[in-house]
Amino acid sequence: MRTIVVAVLVPPIYSKKPTPSTFPIAKAISTLEKSGVLTVFGFHLFSKNNTVWINGSCIKNNDFIESELKIDIIHDRFPSQIRYEHFQRLKQASSTTLFGNPVSLTLLCRDKLRCQRLLEDHGCILPETIDDFDNFHEYLQQWNIGYLKPQFGALGKGVEAVTPGMTLKSYVEGVVPGRLEPTLLQRGIDAPTGWKGMSVRQLMQRDIDGHWIPRTAVLRRSKNDSVVNVSKGAEAVPAEDFLPSDTIQSIQAQSLQVCQILSDTSDGLTAVEFGLDFVVASDYKPWLIEVNSRPRGRLEVLSEREPDRFGAEHIQACIQPIRYLASLC
Repeated sequence: MRTIVVAVLVPPIYSKKPTPSTFPIAKAISTLEKSGVLTVFGFHLFSKNNTVWINGSCIKNNDFIESELKIDIIHDRFPSQIRYEHFQRLKQASSTTLFGNPVSLTLLCRDKLRCQRLLEDHGCILPETIDDFDNFHEYLQQWNIGYLKPQFGALGKGVEAVTPGMTLKSYVEGVVPGRLEPTLLQRGIDAPTGWKGMSVRQLMQRDIDGHWIPRTAVLRRSKNDSVVNVSKGAEAVPAEDFLPSDTIQSIQAQSLQVCQILSDTSDGLTAVEFGLDFVVASDYKPWLIEVNSRPRGRLEVLSEREPDRFGAEHIQACIQPIRYLASLC
């Protein structure tokens, strides 16, 4: 059996590498290797003998081992917005090697307006969003509450709840420090009684047969802030414990529809995972507000809090994209 090498593109974060045991994915890497899949982490690609290679690290016996390997396929977890120039070099060096998620879908999901219009064209219903700044005040008067957000934003940066009479900005800083982006205005959704804001992150991943599977949804809720963000104090809990079953079923049905739309695009074969964000209305109806092509961290919160219940699922979620990409090879 030939060994398949999956390169996971990650940024150079640590001046001194921690031990692999700090990362949940490390526990599953050895299992993948036994089935003929070798995972290598790194941020330097190069060409050799008309093939693509990586200088990176493999995990062996709870240690990172420096490795130089010819790769078959790429799992892209590189922060290409913040490290744009480095990512362009990676993309150039990768030649025709397939990416999961593909760059085209990452760019589509990053453009909140373009992604919403595509989904709307395929029958999805999202809260109304406009990009004509001259009409922001008029629409806000009709809606009573809206959300001002950068068009290419990420990690919730720059998102602000706004009401009639407030000063609105046509440009705000996005995820890249110092870079201004045009703003969008999205209609606000009233939260359930007793809560200022309630949102759900639904992680969707592909199994080796190409089917989309929903992971445990994470409910984020706050009694003080309508822009629900765990880093700002919002509570993160299992959605299934606190939301009606009809709400969960609707979230999963909408998520499957969106994933099918995106995986039917020209580069959709290597779409491996999406993080879909929903807000929960006062009647507990879920409204899709955006799709993320590089989801992170939400299931990990549940795993840390209840390892017996969510630890195994979190580990599987870490390696599922690698397993699917290897299956394509």
